[in-house]
Amino acid sequence: MNELLSLAWSDFLSFLLIFIRIGVIFAVVPFFSAEIVPRRVTALIALFLSLVLMPVVPKVQIMPDDLNVLVLLTFMINQMLIGLALGVAIDVIFSGVQIAGELMGFQMGFSIANVVDPMTGITAPVTANFLYLTAFLLFFSFGGHHLLIEALVDSFTIAPVNDRFAEKGFLMSVITYAGQMFVIGVKVAAPVVGVLLLVNVSFAIIARALPQMNVFLMAFPLTISVGLIFAALVVRMMPVLMTGSLERAWVFMKSSMALY
Repeated sequence: MNELLSLAWSDFLSFLLIFIRIGVIFAVVPFFSAEIVPRRVTALIALFLSLVLMPVVPKVQIMPDDLNVLVLLTFMINQMLIGLALGVAIDVIFSGVQIAGELMGFQMGFSIANVVDPMTGITAPVTANFLYLTAFLLFFSFGGHHLLIEALVDSFTIAPVNDRFAEKGFLMSVITYAGQMFVIGVKVAAPVVGVLLLVNVSFAIIARALPQMNVFLMAFPLTISVGLIFAALVVRMMPVLMTGSLERAWVFMKSSMALY
């Protein structure tokens, strides 16, 4: 009887920790944390994945008598940290693309033409929404969701649910990688921002040389036209960007789990 109770307790605790790790991932990655996705649907998917992964995940070998509030909290916090790392690896890509769209929209004069993003529920320039949705489609077309699920399954082998403590290197790697969203944003927006900067400088020189000329009347439509042309070139480059970003995300997932 005691062995049966111990087995049931081990299964329940393992399921709880698996569910916490998956739940945190779903709370971070864009397509599950989107405003248009009902929270109940996200919870049911996380519950289903937890049940599917239970047979292949090493169970927590700890007796109820040895478990106290501090130990349980340690287990739960560790699962949250691991889920956060895996979720951040994917979210950084989309956040970087959205930052790029905001930079491009600001330079093109779209800073006042904001719309509500149905995925995040926040207001952003139309260029940011367009690039975000483009990255979203490319992510699924390149099998990014398969990469996330594979990394999730591997994480239970590299960092089992019964590990109690996370190394400092693990936390630092997550913080460092989170800064990549700004790197991605600047890289994507650099062509458009650079060209529009030259356009604005050119109009400033013309305005100084020909004061009687209404430069503002010409600058606004020309800035938008040039910006859209180079934005189209950026969109054509996005498949290469997404491929490289997914490869870096995969490397980060593996390396961060190894540091755990």
